[in-house]
Parts: sequence; C-alpha cells; structure tokens
Amino acid sequence: MTGFKRTLILLLSLTLTTSCGQPNLLTDVSETDSDEALFFEAKKKIDKLEWSAAIDIIENQMSDGYAAQVDVQEALAGAYAGKCGFTFVDIINGLKNSSSTSIFPFFMSIFAGNTLDTSACDRSISIITSFGSVLQRTNDQNLFLTILGIARIGTTLGAKLDPTLDGVADGVYKTDFNVCHNYSGAPGTNTATDGWPPANPVPPAPIDPANPLSIPAPAAAPNRSITDTEAKKVASGIGIIFENMSALAAVLSGGNSTLTALQDALTQCEAVAGAGNCTATNVAAVTPELLYTIRVLMDSSAMGFGTCTPGAAPAPPAPYDLNDPSYCCIRLKPPVP
Repeated sequence: MTGFKRTLILLLSLTLTTSCGQPNLLTDVSETDSDEALFFEAKKKIDKLEWSAAIDIIENQMSDGYAAQVDVQEALAGAYAGKCGFTFVDIINGLKNSSSTSIFPFFMSIFAGNTLDTSACDRSISIITSFGSVLQRTNDQNLFLTILGIARIGTTLGAKLDPTLDGVADGVYKTDFNVCHNYSGAPGTNTATDGWPPANPVPPAPIDPANPLSIPAPAAAPNRSITDTEAKKVASGIGIIFENMSALAAVLSGGNSTLTALQDALTQCEAVAGAGNCTATNVAAVTPELLYTIRVLMDSSAMGFGTCTPGAAPAPPAPYDLNDPSYCCIRLKPPVP
C-alpha cells in the first residue's frame, strides 16, 4: 500500500470518528427523521409484530412521495394484514397442509384465537388493488391479494359466527346461527328483508314470480345471522380468490384439497350466478345474483355450514318442496330477471 493511500485512510478514519460534539461525514445519512430511516424503523416494528406503530410511521411521519413508493406501500399492506389478524406464512402453510373441502368453515377456522380487525383487512386489500389489474400487479402481489381474500372471508364469518374465537361456528346451525337470510329484527322474530312474505301452500307448490305469497317467510331469526353487507364482503373475498386463482395454484400442488374445492366452488358459483359473474372484488360490485349464490354456497354441505346441495331446487316457476332438506336457503327469494 502506498504512503498516500495509508495517509488517506488515516485521515478519513480520524474524520469519521471525531466526537467532541462535532458533526461527522455520516451525519446526513444517519438522521433518524429521514424517510429512509423512518422506513427502516417501520420494518423493524413489523418484524416485532407492532402493526399500529409501523402504520403510524408510514402514514403519518414519512413524506407523501416516499410513502407512495411501491415497496413502502407493500410494507404498509403487510402491517394492515397483521393488524387484521393473520400472517401470510401461517395461511400458506395452513392451505398446504389442509385436507378440508368445506372452504367457508375452513377459512374461518384459520383465525381461531386471533383478535380480528376486518377494517384493517379491507385497508390492506385496497392498498394492493391500487397497484392495478391482475396483469399489472406482480405474481407476489396477486398471491398476497388472494390470501387477503381468504382473510376477508374468514374474519367476516368469524366476527359474526365465532364469538368464542375457537375457529368453529358457535351453536346449532339454523337455531343459533344462520347464513341464509338478512334478518332485520331481534332474534326470534320473522323479520328477514330478503324472504318472501308468509303463506301456507301445500308443498310442493309452484312459485309464481308475480305472486310472492307462494313462499313462506324465513324461520325466526337466530342469535347470529349474516347480513347482506357481511354476505357481500364474503362474496367479494371469494371473488378476489377466483380472480387470482393462478397465483394461488402456483404455490399449492395440483392435488391440494382446498385448491380443488375452490375450483369446484367457482364452477358451482358460475352455474348459479352465470359465467364471469363470480369475480366481484369489492362489495359495490356484488350483484343480487351473486349475493344469492354465495348464501346458497355457504348453506351447502360440500363447502358451507348446512346439509343441502346447491342446484337441487329447480328454478322458478318450477315446484319447490319446502320440506326437502336438499334445497339450499329455500326461503331466500331468488333474484327475478
């Protein structure tokens, strides 16, 4: 090493390590209030599962321009997902190891024991969707969005049907909880806004769309039921999954039972709601047909909480046998074209 190089290194070392209260050459890059330093601190908070602290740093302390960067927004979405009540790795591992085909109870079970914050999940979804369409987003972003769709379903159902947070719907189906109707009154009342007005036909009885009195009103409201708003969130959650199915398939094997069940669910959904009508990714895009279909699927034995078979009931105005347990949500009025 030349004398000049040794001298230069010595001078730099002395300059960089000088104290006595004087600034050194690293002062500018070590400032704790720079955007870079704040982002580093936010990621440390995320690593410690301190979601709200990380969110506060990104949303309230960084400059708007820096916070808008994709990598920062991805971190923000991750923080909101954590605040919602899940971690990405846990769900992926759960999907890989699951043998369940009942997708709605399974998605709810993933969040057993977690404190759920559905609004945080919604915020995470809005951040990822702001990156653009399926083709504009990266495969990793689409996969993360798929997991968020599962989280939207699981947290929405869990918040209403599983108050004990043990991962299982509490009580007896149709007595203590119900996924079929939008009850507007107190438990024990017949006040569902989506049922047909009461009548007493002798089953099987024909349905006359011009005469809604031909179908009885829903049974008395249970303690817990899924409202239309909640059912639309479930519908948009599964729409997100359907839209990004290829990203999920890339990390799950072809024989994965949950992936197979989701593919079957898409087929059954389109059989009822129509091809291309099952990929609504926000509540506002959920049509009456899709809302009806999601309630039917949640009531089914294959993928939901009930014992019925989707498609067993004939379409109006063919006869309905109101005593046939194979009919899903039999007192839920189908949308009339």
